[in-house]
Amino acid sequence: MIAACGQMEAVTLDHADTVWPVIDRLATGAAKAHADLLVLPETTYPAYWLHSMERYMQADILRSAAVLARFSTLARTHGFFLAAGFVEERNGKLYNSAALFDRAGELVGIARKNFLWDCDNRWFAPGDSIAAWDTELGRVGMMICADCRAPEIMATLVADGARMIILPTAWVNASKVRRTYRNVHPEFLIRARAMEFGVPMVCCSKAGREGEHLEYVGQSRIVAADGHTLAEAPTGGEHLILADVTPGDGRPTDADDKVRSRIIDGNPAFRAKTPGPRVTIALSSNAESIADALDSAGGRVGRITAAELKSFAPARYHALTGAQVVVVSGRVFEESFLRARAAENRVFVVSADSAVQYIVAPDGSVVFREGDWNTVLELDLALADVKQYTPETDLWAQRRVECYRLPEPACAS
Repeated sequence: MIAACGQMEAVTLDHADTVWPVIDRLATGAAKAHADLLVLPETTYPAYWLHSMERYMQADILRSAAVLARFSTLARTHGFFLAAGFVEERNGKLYNSAALFDRAGELVGIARKNFLWDCDNRWFAPGDSIAAWDTELGRVGMMICADCRAPEIMATLVADGARMIILPTAWVNASKVRRTYRNVHPEFLIRARAMEFGVPMVCCSKAGREGEHLEYVGQSRIVAADGHTLAEAPTGGEHLILADVTPGDGRPTDADDKVRSRIIDGNPAFRAKTPGPRVTIALSSNAESIADALDSAGGRVGRITAAELKSFAPARYHALTGAQVVVVSGRVFEESFLRARAAENRVFVVSADSAVQYIVAPDGSVVFREGDWNTVLELDLALADVKQYTPETDLWAQRRVECYRLPEPACAS
């Protein structure tokens, strides 16, 4: 199957009509390349920053039914599957949604963003269901941008049989340094998700600036089920990337009953009442000694093995029950898993065998790698008690456990 991503330069709401010639150009290019699937970004039309619901509803903006009709015609005209983000009007609410159309222009399904990010919370309602769809391309699931931050969403899609994930996205630049770009998704999260769940991911982002409010990192990518990047767009500009994609077998989350129940039971996550302490780690220590030292210093510690690191569930369980640090015993061979576990839970992750191999901060940045010159490192555990990605994006408050489904634990033989 040939998959294509049409990375687009962002436009403001006042210039929403200018996206249509760009969409036509990308669609024509994808058709010439015999693409079976074209993915366009999150909120392809009209824009991501809506200002307000009232501004969006003004007459210069096409209503969602008209947008879907245009997308349908595009898919039918070119004879490919089309996935594209749009603003959906439904029951008096707005949703950050994405639609998938088949080759005949028939609507396969609509995914509604479940894990709302920052300004999403100002004008969008969260999605209330997560499901995969059967298609000619195989059974596929679709998420939108920050949905990838919540591992339960992709776990639910794979548990529902998805063998490929489509991700319309608008990866926002998190770098604080001018003219540099940082976003955890292209850095490590997409690779980790594909490998963990054993399915390829087709991710299409925006690039450039959207007025004074937002800047995007581009870097649309198509990633194989083994985490290998098959195609990647640069940081800036309009680009069409293509790759031959093979659906994966899928690897549903395997968690014991205690872990599974804590992840989906709906009970509130632990919230710290006082800031965590500063603690010093001796980098020559093994995993057990580090965990014991953190405990003695007043830190809250979760302990997992290197094998357990490959699934989101064990670390998620410890984070939900209050861990500030997850200590991984045994040698780790895939850095992206460590970074994913830290960032998705906003905790420190320390991996060690006979000595420390990695230390990852709650934002997913690596603060120590084996071979660095340090002999000790101080960790401010208070950072792991702050569960806000942004002031409007609370990690625990954004979880929609009523939508999550995980497989029942396998029966012991």
